[in-house]
Amino acid sequence: MVVTDLHGDGDAFDRYVAQFRQLYASGEAQRLIFLGDLIHSYGAARHDRSLEILHQVMALRAELGPDTVIMLLGNHEMPHIYGVSLAKGEIEFTPRFERALGADRATVLAFLDGLPFYVRTAAGVMLSHAGPVSEVIPHVEMLRAFEHSALLAQADAALAQAADLAPYYEHYEQVHGAPYLDDARHYLAVSGPSDPRYSHLLRAFLIAEQSRPFAVLWEALFTQNELGLTEYGYVQIAQQFLEAFSAGAPAPQRVIVSGHIVTPLGGYMLVNRYHLRLSSAAHARPREAGHYLLLDCAQPVRAANELLPALGTVFADLREAFA
Repeated sequence: MVVTDLHGDGDAFDRYVAQFRQLYASGEAQRLIFLGDLIHSYGAARHDRSLEILHQVMALRAELGPDTVIMLLGNHEMPHIYGVSLAKGEIEFTPRFERALGADRATVLAFLDGLPFYVRTAAGVMLSHAGPVSEVIPHVEMLRAFEHSALLAQADAALAQAADLAPYYEHYEQVHGAPYLDDARHYLAVSGPSDPRYSHLLRAFLIAEQSRPFAVLWEALFTQNELGLTEYGYVQIAQQFLEAFSAGAPAPQRVIVSGHIVTPLGGYMLVNRYHLRLSSAAHARPREAGHYLLLDCAQPVRAANELLPALGTVFADLREAFA
Protein backbone atom coordinates (compact mmCIF):
# COMPACT_ATOMS: atom_id res chain seq x y z
CA MET A 1 0.00 0.00 0.00
CA VAL A 2 1.63 3.22 -1.22
CA VAL A 3 0.79 6.65 0.27
CA THR A 4 2.46 9.99 -0.33
CA ASP A 5 2.66 13.67 0.69
CA LEU A 6 0.42 13.93 3.74
CA HIS A 7 2.11 17.14 4.95
CA GLY A 8 1.05 17.02 8.58
CA ASP A 9 -2.56 15.98 7.79
CA GLY A 10 -3.34 13.86 10.84
CA ASP A 11 -6.83 12.92 9.70
CA ALA A 12 -5.51 11.57 6.40
CA PHE A 13 -2.70 9.71 8.17
CA ASP A 14 -5.16 8.07 10.58
CA ARG A 15 -7.39 7.03 7.69
CA TYR A 16 -4.56 5.46 5.70
CA VAL A 17 -3.15 3.59 8.70
CA ALA A 18 -6.61 2.27 9.55
CA GLN A 19 -7.05 1.11 5.95
CA PHE A 20 -3.66 -0.57 5.98
CA ARG A 21 -4.38 -2.36 9.26
CA GLN A 22 -7.58 -3.73 7.74
CA LEU A 23 -5.80 -4.87 4.57
CA TYR A 24 -2.88 -6.24 6.58
CA ALA A 25 -5.18 -8.27 8.83
CA SER A 26 -6.97 -9.77 5.82
CA GLY A 27 -3.72 -10.57 4.00
CA GLU A 28 -4.42 -8.10 1.18
CA ALA A 29 -1.40 -5.92 1.96
CA GLN A 30 1.96 -6.85 3.44
CA ARG A 31 3.69 -3.46 3.42
CA LEU A 32 2.82 0.18 3.94
CA ILE A 33 5.17 2.54 2.07
CA PHE A 34 5.12 6.31 2.54
CA LEU A 35 6.81 8.19 -0.30
CA GLY A 36 7.98 11.07 1.89
CA ASP A 37 6.78 14.56 2.81
CA LEU A 38 4.77 13.46 5.81
CA ILE A 39 5.67 16.72 7.55
CA HIS A 40 5.12 20.47 7.10
CA SER A 41 1.49 21.47 6.93
CA TYR A 42 0.49 24.25 4.58
CA GLY A 43 -2.05 25.45 7.14
CA ALA A 44 -2.16 26.77 10.69
CA ALA A 45 0.07 25.32 13.40
CA ARG A 46 -2.90 24.01 15.39
CA HIS A 47 -3.74 21.64 12.51
CA ASP A 48 -0.16 20.49 11.92
CA ARG A 49 0.44 16.99 13.30
CA SER A 50 3.82 16.54 11.61
CA LEU A 51 5.83 15.51 14.67
CA GLU A 52 3.06 13.23 15.93
CA ILE A 53 2.87 11.53 12.52
CA LEU A 54 6.60 10.76 12.53
CA HIS A 55 6.35 9.32 16.03
CA GLN A 56 3.45 7.13 14.91
CA VAL A 57 5.40 5.92 11.88
CA MET A 58 8.29 4.99 14.18
CA ALA A 59 5.86 3.22 16.52
CA LEU A 60 4.29 1.32 13.59
CA ARG A 61 7.75 0.19 12.48
CA ALA A 62 8.51 -1.01 16.01
CA GLU A 63 5.20 -2.86 16.15
CA LEU A 64 5.04 -4.41 12.67
CA GLY A 65 8.70 -4.39 11.63
CA PRO A 66 10.86 -2.06 9.50
CA ASP A 67 10.24 -4.20 6.41
CA THR A 68 6.49 -3.82 6.86
CA VAL A 69 6.34 -0.04 7.32
CA ILE A 70 8.73 1.90 5.08
CA MET A 71 9.14 5.63 4.63
CA LEU A 72 11.18 7.35 1.92
CA LEU A 73 12.98 10.63 2.46
CA GLY A 74 11.11 13.58 0.97
CA ASN A 75 12.33 17.06 0.19
CA HIS A 76 10.50 18.36 3.28
CA GLU A 77 12.28 15.94 5.62
CA MET A 78 15.75 16.38 4.10
CA PRO A 79 16.35 20.00 5.26
CA HIS A 80 16.09 19.00 8.92
CA ILE A 81 18.98 16.54 8.59
CA TYR A 82 21.26 19.36 7.46
CA GLY A 83 19.75 22.46 9.04
CA VAL A 84 18.71 23.96 5.70
CA SER A 85 15.79 26.37 5.59
CA LEU A 86 12.85 25.54 3.33
CA ALA A 87 10.18 27.95 2.13
CA LYS A 88 7.62 28.23 -0.65
CA GLY A 89 6.44 31.71 -1.42
CA GLU A 90 5.57 33.29 1.92
CA ILE A 91 5.30 29.93 3.71
CA GLU A 92 8.35 29.02 5.81
CA PHE A 93 8.20 25.33 6.60
CA THR A 94 11.29 24.52 8.64
CA PRO A 95 11.14 26.96 11.60
CA ARG A 96 7.87 25.59 13.00
CA PHE A 97 9.07 21.99 12.93
CA GLU A 98 12.49 22.91 14.37
CA ARG A 99 10.80 24.60 17.31
CA ALA A 100 8.50 21.63 17.81
CA LEU A 101 11.31 19.07 17.92
CA GLY A 102 12.57 20.03 21.37
CA ALA A 103 13.67 16.97 23.35
CA ASP A 104 12.63 14.71 20.43
CA ARG A 105 15.30 16.15 18.15
CA ALA A 106 17.91 13.37 18.42
CA THR A 107 15.36 10.57 18.02
CA VAL A 108 13.60 12.14 15.04
CA LEU A 109 16.79 13.15 13.23
CA ALA A 110 18.23 9.65 13.69
CA PHE A 111 15.05 8.28 12.09
CA LEU A 112 15.22 10.71 9.17
CA ASP A 113 18.92 9.94 8.68
CA GLY A 114 18.10 6.28 8.02
CA LEU A 115 15.34 6.81 5.44
CA PRO A 116 15.96 5.36 1.95
CA PHE A 117 15.53 7.38 -1.23
CA TYR A 118 13.93 4.77 -3.53
CA VAL A 119 12.23 1.36 -3.55
CA ARG A 120 12.59 -1.02 -6.49
CA THR A 121 10.08 -3.86 -6.82
CA ALA A 122 9.75 -7.22 -8.52
CA ALA A 123 6.74 -5.82 -10.40
CA GLY A 124 9.09 -3.48 -12.24
CA VAL A 125 7.56 -0.49 -10.46
CA MET A 126 9.98 1.91 -8.82
CA LEU A 127 8.78 4.07 -5.93
CA SER A 128 10.23 7.53 -5.42
CA HIS A 129 9.36 10.75 -3.67
CA ALA A 130 9.98 13.14 -6.53
CA GLY A 131 10.31 11.05 -9.71
CA PRO A 132 12.78 10.94 -12.61
CA VAL A 133 15.46 13.61 -13.01
CA SER A 134 18.27 13.69 -15.54
CA GLU A 135 20.93 14.96 -13.10
CA VAL A 136 20.65 11.76 -11.04
CA ILE A 137 21.18 9.29 -13.90
CA PRO A 138 25.02 9.34 -13.82
CA HIS A 139 25.06 9.16 -10.01
CA VAL A 140 22.97 6.11 -9.11
CA GLU A 141 25.85 4.41 -7.29
CA MET A 142 26.58 7.61 -5.37
CA LEU A 143 23.03 7.64 -4.05
CA ARG A 144 23.16 3.94 -3.19
CA ALA A 145 26.20 4.58 -0.98
CA PHE A 146 25.02 7.95 0.33
CA GLU A 147 25.72 8.84 3.98
CA HIS A 148 24.38 12.08 5.43
CA SER A 149 26.69 11.66 8.41
CA ALA A 150 29.76 11.72 6.15
CA LEU A 151 28.82 15.08 4.65
CA LEU A 152 28.06 16.53 8.07
CA ALA A 153 31.33 15.20 9.50
CA GLN A 154 33.35 16.67 6.63
CA ALA A 155 31.81 20.10 7.13
CA ASP A 156 32.30 19.90 10.91
CA ALA A 157 35.96 19.01 10.36
CA ALA A 158 36.45 21.96 8.01
CA LEU A 159 34.92 24.34 10.56
CA ALA A 160 36.99 22.85 13.38
CA GLN A 161 40.21 23.44 11.44
CA ALA A 162 39.42 27.11 10.87
CA ALA A 163 41.34 29.40 13.22
CA ASP A 164 38.54 31.97 13.11
CA LEU A 165 34.93 31.43 12.02
CA ALA A 166 34.16 35.14 11.80
CA PRO A 167 34.90 35.30 8.03
CA TYR A 168 32.54 32.37 7.46
CA TYR A 169 29.73 34.07 9.37
CA GLU A 170 30.40 37.30 7.47
CA HIS A 171 30.22 35.45 4.14
CA TYR A 172 26.91 33.90 5.19
CA GLU A 173 25.52 37.34 6.08
CA GLN A 174 26.69 38.82 2.78
CA VAL A 175 24.95 36.08 0.80
CA HIS A 176 21.72 36.03 2.82
CA GLY A 177 21.51 39.69 3.76
CA ALA A 178 20.60 38.96 7.39
CA PRO A 179 22.49 38.67 10.70
CA TYR A 180 23.60 35.09 11.26
CA LEU A 181 22.40 35.11 14.88
CA ASP A 182 18.88 36.10 13.84
CA ASP A 183 18.72 33.40 11.16
CA ALA A 184 20.11 30.72 13.48
CA ARG A 185 17.48 31.52 16.09
CA HIS A 186 14.70 31.65 13.53
CA TYR A 187 15.51 28.62 11.39
CA LEU A 188 17.15 26.26 13.91
CA ALA A 189 15.51 27.36 17.17
CA VAL A 190 18.92 27.78 18.82
CA SER A 191 19.20 29.85 22.00
CA GLY A 192 22.29 31.82 20.97
CA PRO A 193 26.03 31.58 20.24
CA SER A 194 26.60 29.25 23.21
CA ASP A 195 24.12 26.70 21.83
CA PRO A 196 25.97 23.56 20.59
CA ARG A 197 23.95 23.78 17.36
CA TYR A 198 24.75 27.43 16.72
CA SER A 199 27.17 26.69 13.86
CA HIS A 200 24.84 24.18 12.17
CA LEU A 201 23.29 26.78 9.90
CA LEU A 202 26.78 27.71 8.77
CA ARG A 203 27.61 24.04 8.33
CA ALA A 204 24.55 23.59 6.11
CA PHE A 205 25.56 26.67 4.11
CA LEU A 206 29.02 25.19 3.45
CA ILE A 207 27.61 21.81 2.45
CA ALA A 208 25.12 23.40 0.05
CA GLU A 209 27.89 25.50 -1.52
CA GLN A 210 30.59 22.85 -1.80
CA SER A 211 29.23 19.27 -1.73
CA ARG A 212 28.56 17.52 -5.04
CA PRO A 213 26.73 14.57 -3.39
CA PHE A 214 24.46 17.03 -1.59
CA ALA A 215 23.69 18.76 -4.90
CA VAL A 216 22.75 15.42 -6.51
CA LEU A 217 20.44 14.52 -3.63
CA TRP A 218 18.90 17.98 -3.78
CA GLU A 219 18.16 17.50 -7.49
CA ALA A 220 16.70 14.06 -6.76
CA LEU A 221 14.27 15.35 -4.14
CA PHE A 222 13.42 18.81 -5.47
CA THR A 223 13.06 18.10 -9.20
CA GLN A 224 10.03 19.52 -11.00
CA ASN A 225 10.07 16.56 -13.40
CA GLU A 226 8.30 17.36 -16.67
CA LEU A 227 7.70 21.04 -15.94
CA GLY A 228 9.63 23.13 -18.43
CA LEU A 229 10.45 20.15 -20.66
CA THR A 230 8.93 18.88 -23.87
CA GLU A 231 6.76 15.78 -23.61
CA TYR A 232 9.24 13.75 -25.65
CA GLY A 233 12.22 15.06 -23.69
CA TYR A 234 10.72 14.00 -20.39
CA VAL A 235 9.77 10.57 -21.75
CA GLN A 236 13.43 10.08 -22.65
CA ILE A 237 14.54 11.11 -19.16
CA ALA A 238 12.05 8.74 -17.53
CA GLN A 239 13.23 5.83 -19.69
CA GLN A 240 16.91 6.50 -18.98
CA PHE A 241 16.25 7.01 -15.27
CA LEU A 242 14.48 3.66 -14.97
CA GLU A 243 17.19 1.91 -16.97
CA ALA A 244 19.88 3.35 -14.69
CA PHE A 245 18.11 2.04 -11.59
CA SER A 246 17.40 -1.38 -13.11
CA ALA A 247 20.96 -2.61 -12.51
CA GLY A 248 20.80 -5.02 -9.58
CA ALA A 249 17.04 -4.59 -9.16
CA PRO A 250 14.73 -7.59 -8.63
CA ALA A 251 13.31 -6.93 -12.13
CA PRO A 252 13.81 -4.32 -14.85
CA GLN A 253 12.18 -1.13 -13.60
CA ARG A 254 9.65 -0.04 -16.24
CA VAL A 255 7.34 2.37 -14.36
CA ILE A 256 7.91 4.90 -11.59
CA VAL A 257 5.35 6.07 -9.02
CA SER A 258 6.03 9.32 -7.19
CA GLY A 259 4.32 12.18 -5.37
CA HIS A 260 5.87 15.61 -4.71
CA ILE A 261 3.88 17.69 -7.22
CA VAL A 262 0.20 18.68 -7.14
CA THR A 263 -2.21 16.70 -9.31
CA PRO A 264 -4.64 19.46 -10.33
CA LEU A 265 -7.54 17.20 -11.32
CA GLY A 266 -7.90 14.57 -8.62
CA GLY A 267 -5.59 12.29 -6.66
CA TYR A 268 -3.39 10.96 -9.44
CA MET A 269 -2.00 11.86 -12.85
CA LEU A 270 -0.67 9.76 -15.72
CA VAL A 271 2.36 11.87 -16.61
CA ASN A 272 3.31 9.44 -19.39
CA ARG A 273 3.44 5.67 -19.90
CA TYR A 274 6.44 5.44 -17.55
CA HIS A 275 5.32 7.72 -14.73
CA LEU A 276 2.28 7.75 -12.44
CA ARG A 277 2.00 10.68 -10.02
CA LEU A 278 0.12 9.94 -6.80
CA SER A 279 -1.48 12.46 -4.42
CA SER A 280 -2.84 11.02 -1.19
CA ALA A 281 -4.01 14.23 0.52
CA ALA A 282 -2.27 17.62 0.47
CA HIS A 283 -1.45 17.57 -3.25
CA ALA A 284 -4.81 16.21 -4.42
CA ARG A 285 -7.36 18.64 -5.82
CA PRO A 286 -9.60 18.54 -3.93
CA ARG A 287 -8.00 16.91 -0.88
CA GLU A 288 -10.86 14.39 -0.69
CA ALA A 289 -9.82 13.08 -4.11
CA GLY A 290 -6.63 11.68 -2.54
CA HIS A 291 -5.66 8.11 -3.46
CA TYR A 292 -3.37 5.31 -2.39
CA LEU A 293 -1.91 2.58 -4.60
CA LEU A 294 -2.25 -1.11 -3.80
CA LEU A 295 0.65 -2.58 -5.75
CA ASP A 296 0.82 -6.33 -6.39
CA CYS A 297 4.54 -7.01 -6.74
CA ALA A 298 3.87 -10.50 -8.09
CA GLN A 299 2.30 -9.04 -11.24
CA PRO A 300 4.70 -7.49 -13.79
CA VAL A 301 3.75 -3.95 -14.78
CA ARG A 302 4.82 -2.62 -18.18
CA ALA A 303 3.01 0.72 -18.39
CA ALA A 304 1.74 3.23 -15.83
CA ASN A 305 -1.89 2.95 -16.91
CA GLU A 306 -1.91 -0.68 -15.75
CA LEU A 307 -1.79 0.62 -12.18
CA LEU A 308 -5.01 2.63 -12.35
CA PRO A 309 -7.32 -0.24 -11.28
CA ALA A 310 -5.16 -0.62 -8.15
CA LEU A 311 -5.87 2.89 -6.88
CA GLY A 312 -8.08 3.30 -3.83
CA THR A 313 -9.42 6.03 -1.58
CA VAL A 314 -10.06 6.48 2.14
CA PHE A 315 -12.13 9.63 1.65
CA ALA A 316 -15.28 8.10 0.14
CA ASP A 317 -17.40 9.18 3.13
CA LEU A 318 -16.29 12.80 2.82
CA ARG A 319 -16.73 12.86 -0.93
CA GLU A 320 -20.27 11.55 -0.57
CA ALA A 321 -21.00 14.16 2.12
CA PHE A 322 -19.94 16.96 -0.23
CA ALA A 323 -21.70 15.53 -3.29
